[in-house]
Amino acid sequence: MSDLSSQHEDVFEEGGLQKRQDELLAITRELFDDQDLITLRLILNNQHESDLADLLAQLPEDDQPLAFDLIAAPLAANTLSEIETPTLLTLLEYLEDRLLSRYIEYMDPDDATDLLGKLPEDRMAAVMDLLADDTTETVEGLLPHADDTGGGIMTSRLVTLREEITVEDAIQYLREWANEDEVFYLYVVDAEQHLIGTVPLRRLLLAPNTTRIHQLTQPDPLSVRPDMDQEEVAHIFADYNLLALPVVDQAGVLMGQITVDDIVDVIQDEATEDIYEMAAMSSEELEERSVVGVVKRRLPWLMVCLAGTLLSGGVIDVFSDSLKNMNLLVLFIPAIMAMGGNAGIQTSTVTVRNMAIGHIQAGSTFGVVLRELRVACMMGG
Repeated sequence: MSDLSSQHEDVFEEGGLQKRQDELLAITRELFDDQDLITLRLILNNQHESDLADLLAQLPEDDQPLAFDLIAAPLAANTLSEIETPTLLTLLEYLEDRLLSRYIEYMDPDDATDLLGKLPEDRMAAVMDLLADDTTETVEGLLPHADDTGGGIMTSRLVTLREEITVEDAIQYLREWANEDEVFYLYVVDAEQHLIGTVPLRRLLLAPNTTRIHQLTQPDPLSVRPDMDQEEVAHIFADYNLLALPVVDQAGVLMGQITVDDIVDVIQDEATEDIYEMAAMSSEELEERSVVGVVKRRLPWLMVCLAGTLLSGGVIDVFSDSLKNMNLLVLFIPAIMAMGGNAGIQTSTVTVRNMAIGHIQAGSTFGVVLRELRVACMMGG
C-alpha cells in the first residue's frame, strides 16, 4: 500500500489542472474498485477543496457520499462550499442533521447561510437548533438577505479598529484575529459601529508603533448597501480592482464585507445566467431533479419558436404560386433561414455580452433594438 500511496502523491505534482483532475478521478475509481479506502482517505485529505468538489461531481451518485465520508471535517466543510448544486443536493439528502451542523460550524458565515438556504424550512430549523449560539446569531443576521444581493454574499467576519488605539495595539489584535480568516482591509469604526474609513495593511505594518490609527485612516471608503444587486457589486470590484468591499446600512453602520473570492463566484454565476438567457432558459434547471420538471421549463419557449416557424411556413404558402413558377427560388429557402438564424445568434450574443458588462442600461434598450434592426435590414437587404 505504501508504494501505491507514494505513487499517487507524486501524480499531482505536475501537469495542468485538467490533467490533475483526470488523474485524481482515475485513482479514486481504482481505489474504490480495490476497496482500498485507507489509501483513498490519505489522498483525498491531501487535496484542495476545489479539486474535491470537481471529483465528487464526476463520481456516480452512489459513490459520492462514500467518498465524502472519507474527508476530514474542516476540509469537508470547505468542500461543501465549493460543490455545485446538483452534487450538493445529493449530499444534503445523505448527511444527517448533526453531522451537517458540525460542518457548518467550520464554514464562513456567508457560505453557511447559502447552504442552509438550500434546505427545506423544517430541516433548516432543525439544523440551526444544533448550532452554537454565536453561529446561529450570525447566520440569522444573514438569512434575510436575498442570494443575489450584496447582503447575500457578504460575510460578517472582518477586522474593525477604533481610531484612538495605537499601531502596536492594532497589530497585536490582528495577530490574534488573523488565525480565523484572511485579512484584506482593516475597517475603522466609532463606538456605534459607523464606518469611518479603512487602513491598508501595508500602511499599518510600516507605521511606528506609537502612531494612532486615526493618523493612518483613509476616510470615506467605497461601500455598498446590502440590497444592491450582486452584479453591480461585481462591476465595482472590477472597476476599482478591489480585494474586499464593506457593506453598510442606511445609517452607515458596518454590517460586513464582500471578499473577492465571492465575487469570482458571482461572475461565474452571472455568466451562466447570461448563457441560459441566450437560449431562453433558466439557471434554476441546475436544481431541478425531475426530467418532467426540466421539460416543463423548456417547453413553453419551444412553443414560441414553433409558432414563429409556422408563421414562416404561412408566408411561404402565400407565395406558393410564385415558387411553382420559379422553382429556382426554392433552393434559396434553406440558405435564407440559416442566415436568419446566424444573424439572430450574432445579435443575441453581442447584446447579452454588453448587458453582462454593463454597457446596456434600461434607458438605452430602445436605441439598442433600433440599431440591431437597422443592421438586420442592411444585412437582409
